[in-house]
Amino acid sequence: MGSPACGHAGNRRGSGVSKRADFLAGLRSVEEREGIQRHPRPVVLNMEVPAGAPAPPPVTPRVNSRAGKVTITTYVDPLARKQVAQLGLDLDRDQQSLVNEALNLLFEKYGKPPIA
Repeated sequence: MGSPACGHAGNRRGSGVSKRADFLAGLRSVEEREGIQRHPRPVVLNMEVPAGAPAPPPVTPRVNSRAGKVTITTYVDPLARKQVAQLGLDLDRDQQSLVNEALNLLFEKYGKPPIA
């Protein structure tokens, strides 16, 4: 009996070729044959701004309701966060509008305009 026709089931022990190297070599040959790129090369864009022209603003995708807003982060008890979430469900409002309402009440308490 000779070696199998497909060649992959032959005895490769002692040949000095690791299974990983052999696999990667086979993968590269398939990539070349099929025109596949596993790791596409990055596209280089010409980002030069002509002299005297203002630089374009950075492009940051944002939801319209967040335009012109900033983030305030606070740590609260998990039960407080759950209670805000439940209020949102009960009142059919999002948590952001509830927190904004709370901020406005805080501002009014201390004589500041409700701007949240």
